[in-house]
Amino acid sequence: MLGPDSRVLTALLIAGSAALLVALVRFRPLPLRLLCGSLSIVVAMVGGIAAVNYYYGYYTTWGQLWADFHGSTGNLGKIPTASTAVSVESGYLGLVDLPGKLSGYDRRGLVYLPPQYNEARYAEVKFPVVELFHGTPGTPLTWETVLRVGQVMNALLARHLIGPMVLVMPAINGSGHDFQDCVNGPSVYDDTYLTDDVRADVFARYRVSHDAFEWGVSGYSSGGFCAANLALRHRASFGAAAVINGYFRAADGPAGATLNNSQPLENANSPLYLAERLTADGNPLPAFWVAAGTHDKNDYTPAALFTTAVDRFEQVPFVKYNAGDTANAWTAALPVALAWLWQQLAPSDLRVLFPVRGQAGSLSTLAVPPVHHAVACKSGAPAGKAAPPCVPRSPAKAKAVSKTA
Repeated sequence: MLGPDSRVLTALLIAGSAALLVALVRFRPLPLRLLCGSLSIVVAMVGGIAAVNYYYGYYTTWGQLWADFHGSTGNLGKIPTASTAVSVESGYLGLVDLPGKLSGYDRRGLVYLPPQYNEARYAEVKFPVVELFHGTPGTPLTWETVLRVGQVMNALLARHLIGPMVLVMPAINGSGHDFQDCVNGPSVYDDTYLTDDVRADVFARYRVSHDAFEWGVSGYSSGGFCAANLALRHRASFGAAAVINGYFRAADGPAGATLNNSQPLENANSPLYLAERLTADGNPLPAFWVAAGTHDKNDYTPAALFTTAVDRFEQVPFVKYNAGDTANAWTAALPVALAWLWQQLAPSDLRVLFPVRGQAGSLSTLAVPPVHHAVACKSGAPAGKAAPPCVPRSPAKAKAVSKTA
């Protein structure tokens, strides 16, 4: 009842702030008045934070908030070494160090290894990789404490809706309030860190594919901007990008300030402008999937324009949620995005080895946080279905037919 996303908690904090203001007026001793005034400001600020958390749904339990703010692993499992051959029913999720030789950054992130990773019969398999970017503010732990990515992956795999993939969740920002949002700018090297350093760390530690077409990116909110921007800036390095409620112009988010509001730098790091300048030059173009909430036109309109621009060269699934940029929307989109990414990234031999046998509609009944919002597919899927809306092409076709840019 009094969780961090509780209406009651928000109301109590607002009422407490008002009561302290009344006390400030009524009490005469100056020290007492100063105390009441200071406490009123503090309580009002906490109330504002609680109201934002209630709207966006960042934290639904105090344990989630504690784990995220204190960097603890909570109930995350230990990641075994690659040589351990253990048959397990669920994947492993844990914190790892991801140092960057090129960028100079040394950050921690999360890695998810699917159950098959440590099974002896798959000892020679090199798995596709998806790099997941969190929002701003946020940390890699948000993927587990808020979106429960480990539970989502385990459920998708158990129902044979996807095959096994390794998920890597690096930090997209520096410490504290150093919001960098995945760009290279004046004295900032996050693009280099996320596209080169993290990949080198994963190659060195885990048994994953080195084929660029089998490496995908995805993210929500600011992380969605990161996925779109990095995929377009490094088109030969990624096979697919799934964007969940992202922004598409650097000036619309923290990236603009990171780039010192330089117009040339913003133009070079704005997925919308990059997409509009694409030409059919024969260079590879990653497959794109976009989800956007219809409640905020400032988010929805750029997403629609971006989709239209890329649609000139490939069919882009465009999922429309009856929601804004909130944790509920991100949670609803995540299993759909992961199912789509498997279809794009998995090579033909893995698709045979791990056939998808479940029905797409099964996504709506996953034992994961519930889908609250209706989905409409650009290609005509009925509203209210949580299935992957459009899977326009196989990975083999994606590699052969990507035309652009």
